[in-house]
Amino acid sequence: MQTLRLRRILSFTGLQQSGSTPRSRQFAILTICALIVAALSSPSPSQLSHTAAYPRSLGDLELYEKIAKRVGEGHNYYPVAADLQRQNRFPLRPFFTVRLPSLAYYAGYLGPTATFASAALLAIANCAIWFRAITFARPAERVVIAFLVGVSSITVGKAIYLHEWWAGVLVSMSLGLFVRRSSLWWLVPAGAALLVREFSVLFLLAALTLRWRRHAAREVALACTMLALFSIALAAHYVEVRIFSRPNDLSSQGWLGLHGLIQPVIDLQRMLPVDLIEPWGTLLVLVPLIGWSEVAHRQDILPLLWFSGFLFLVAVGARTDNIFWVRMVLPAYMAGLALVPRAIAAAIAKPDCRLHDDEPCPAQNSLPRPFEKVIRTPQEL
Repeated sequence: MQTLRLRRILSFTGLQQSGSTPRSRQFAILTICALIVAALSSPSPSQLSHTAAYPRSLGDLELYEKIAKRVGEGHNYYPVAADLQRQNRFPLRPFFTVRLPSLAYYAGYLGPTATFASAALLAIANCAIWFRAITFARPAERVVIAFLVGVSSITVGKAIYLHEWWAGVLVSMSLGLFVRRSSLWWLVPAGAALLVREFSVLFLLAALTLRWRRHAAREVALACTMLALFSIALAAHYVEVRIFSRPNDLSSQGWLGLHGLIQPVIDLQRMLPVDLIEPWGTLLVLVPLIGWSEVAHRQDILPLLWFSGFLFLVAVGARTDNIFWVRMVLPAYMAGLALVPRAIAAAIAKPDCRLHDDEPCPAQNSLPRPFEKVIRTPQEL
């Protein structure tokens, strides 16, 4: 009974993956459009200034670059990170204000050139995954999807030291493999993302829930094992940070910004080159959700669930200086633009037409099957 009720709710809201009607798709698109209007009617970006919680002489990227260089010189990560964050008035409490050491060791030992080259290879692999991820997309749509993923992956200069960039690309790769139904392979980049940024655990939990509902026992077991290992690593990280912390270290200002839907809009605009096409930039960063609603209908609900859920988290919890959080949904998020025309066309389709490409549209004058045996021709009478 509960399963039947859940299916009815998903069908009404437009999130049923098969058998959806134009009316349910219209409801989903209207809901997203209402969110877009709410965001556009919020305070303008100039009213939410980018201010740090404490006055600092060093930015986030400069801090991560210095830490990586010191680690590359052979220093231990935790005393270096604690000293540099303390000197530049970065908080050390709670313990996860100090990033996990994996990226610092990776970038420190490889050096800037090799790190940038590996980032470029990772971005190219991500484009290749998304070129084939959406199974119902036409060839032209696949090209646009790969192009948008590539543009959103662009990183220059010190951005290669940004944890959210690496975790976002790895989560994007995992999401593409998950949607493509690539067996266990989606767990590989998801596990790597856990080692870079703790936010990645939210994606793994969402994917694990969907796989559990589909009775994928092997994937559920491996994902649970990864979560257990991540918990152990996080506990060890907590111990190390406590060893090098001091009683007078700064604490974080908390994560309950409550700036509303305008916060993820502003942050996405800062991370993407949409300011060049204002005043349409604000609209463009939310319209991809319409395209992802079509993927929820036709293939898998996880992209829409991950993107909308994380953007809601940014709207509720992010401060004005947490502009890098939205990198967790990039670069795959903007690829939804390629599917917006298809989603709108499906929403305005005739109710008596099936919306899948491999199912023909039934004749309008066809009669229900129970009446076919009742009606007879004059010769039969």
